[in-house]
Amino acid sequence: MDLKLKDRVVLVTGGSRGIGKAICVAFAAEGAKVGVNYRQGRKEAESVADAIGHRQALAIPGDLAKTEDVTAMFDQVERAFGPLDVLVNNAAYCPSGPIESYTCEEWEHTFAVNVTGAFRASRELIVRLRARGARGTIVNVVSQAAFLGSTSGHLPYDASKGALVSMTRSIAREVAEEGINVNAVAPGMVMTEMVARIWEERKEKYLARIPLHRIARPEEIASVVVFLASDAASYMTGATVDVSGGVLMR
Repeated sequence: MDLKLKDRVVLVTGGSRGIGKAICVAFAAEGAKVGVNYRQGRKEAESVADAIGHRQALAIPGDLAKTEDVTAMFDQVERAFGPLDVLVNNAAYCPSGPIESYTCEEWEHTFAVNVTGAFRASRELIVRLRARGARGTIVNVVSQAAFLGSTSGHLPYDASKGALVSMTRSIAREVAEEGINVNAVAPGMVMTEMVARIWEERKEKYLARIPLHRIARPEEIASVVVFLASDAASYMTGATVDVSGGVLMR
């Protein structure tokens, strides 16, 4: 299937590792030009861009908690590749602990990155698309925890992802008539660098909750993100797609 993504310009927040890295590589494989955003992982983001090739990818620094950084990110991508067509809101902050251990500052920072950061980036894309009368796509990476919560104690993260699901619907409804599609992907457990550190000690517990009885590869999440950003999904907007191995089944 030709997804018609060749030469489309994409910005992936949190693109230096894990699911974000896989998303960048998947878009590049379809011929898209990719901005690989990072906040701290400069070497990792540059490694992703190097692997893809600098005619197609560029590491883009930026903190989603800062409006000026978001504007600068978009400007840098546009200088390198031209106007943006696709935004993937993937970057996230995920503190751990029981409810009594969280500070208000930790709660607020989680929402500043996961929700307000996604809002800032989405707003920036929509303003630019409207200015040139162009169509575009936003894909938000949420989580099955937005619907089920976490058994391992990630309350601020879970709540922020629930907010992002609602934001997906609200923005989609507002901009649908302008040809801007907004959808979300809700992964279950994925074998990222972070999960790999705890996988062996809790493997059987995690597998017991997954009907497909295996953990996802980052590439499996990336393929759904790329599909939602493509013309093949042109009649989808406001949807949250379950990619949880059957944990959600919604």
